[in-house]
Order: sequence, then structure tokens, then C-alpha cells
Amino acid sequence: MKDLDSKLKNFSKKLENSLEEDKINKSVLKSGANISKKMLDVLSSEQSSQFKPMTHDKFIKSLEEKKVLPEIIEKLSLVNVDYRGFDDDVHRGQVVIHKDLEASITRVFKRILAETNFPIASVFPISMFNWNSSSISNNSGAFDWRFVSDSDEISDHTFGAAIDINPVQNPQVREGYKNSPDFPYDPSKRGTLHKDSAVVKIFEEEGWKWGGRWDEKDWMHFYRPEIGEKYYGKTEMKE
Repeated sequence: MKDLDSKLKNFSKKLENSLEEDKINKSVLKSGANISKKMLDVLSSEQSSQFKPMTHDKFIKSLEEKKVLPEIIEKLSLVNVDYRGFDDDVHRGQVVIHKDLEASITRVFKRILAETNFPIASVFPISMFNWNSSSISNNSGAFDWRFVSDSDEISDHTFGAAIDINPVQNPQVREGYKNSPDFPYDPSKRGTLHKDSAVVKIFEEEGWKWGGRWDEKDWMHFYRPEIGEKYYGKTEMKE
């Protein structure tokens, strides 16, 4: 355990240094904070067709340009997934995920598409949004090279072990965390997650945990804490 504690501390320092080198602030833009109703209408209907799938070479290049550590890059996979958009058409997206979770996230998206009518605004690597918190564009992203917002804790996203689904409809709710007043959490709206949601059931059946179970809700957030624990000794915590 001592070796793992040391490895986690060393990794945290490397993450901090790489973010400073890349001149990226550790704090993350709040989901929905700078998006208007008109923008959301456009995003929900058109965003899925705005991006073309990323090639493997561009995928690797985007990680290297972000100063992501080689030890993390070698454990990440770029996974193609299909999903239903808010326009009710089926779209092709991509998830950057830890290699240990590649089969799991593939099953999750196949089941969501086959077993539900749940719409997703877009599913693309966060690098395609210039690493500028794709959540403000309502993108469902997984890997992100960062700390937990407003803290020095390493995010499960940093290991490719978390994904946020429709962040605008499913905001993080905690004291001092401001979301757009135009988009309050409303479980009756399409694309919103709640305790009886079929999507939540699918994720949990596939071994994922959900931030909607926390006292301070993070409705968008699904995660696999065992990845950080297995490789770096990181204990489970709220994002």
C-alpha cells in the first residue's frame, strides 16, 4: 500500500506539472453555465453531425499535445459507439476510455441504443472541444486530463474511468456550484437521468457507479473507481 500511495502522489505531481506546462487551469467550466436555450436547441439537433470520427493518429497526437503522460496514453482506447440523438437518428460517436473498460462501455452503448429511446446530444473525445470542458456543449465525454474541479484530487476521468452523459440536462448539484438557471434539473425532460432511468440501470448492471446516488448529486457522472485503485491506489471519492 505504501508503494501505491507513493505512486499516486508522484502521479498527482506529474499531472499538475503537465497542466501547468500546457497552461491549463485545474478548474473546470461548470456544465450549462454559458449556454443559452437557443444554443441548446442547435446542439441537440445538429451537434451529432458536426464532427467526423477521429483517426487513431489524431487521437494519439491530441493526447501528446495535451502533455498526457505516456503511461496513461498506453492504457487508453478510442472506441466507436452508436447512439440515438435528440433528432431520433442514430449517430456514430467515439469514447476515449481505459482499455480495461473498452468491452464494458461498448456493451453499455449497445444496450442503450437497443433497449431504450434515450437521446444523447453527442459523444466525442473532449480533445475535439480543445479540452475546454465539452460539458458546456452538452457533449458526453469520458477521458479528460484534469483534477476534480476546485480540488487537488485526481479525477477518475484522468484514468479514462468515467463518463458524463448529457451534462446540461444532468448537472452537478452541490453547494456553491452554479448551473445555468435556464436549465434546472428536470427528470421529466428527454435526455435526463434519474433513479428509475433505464440508462442508469444499464450502467449499474455493467458495473458502473452513478453520481446520482450521492448526497450532493452529480447526475451526469458514471465511473469505475477500481481503475484508479488498481493502478495507482486511488480510493473512491466524489467528483
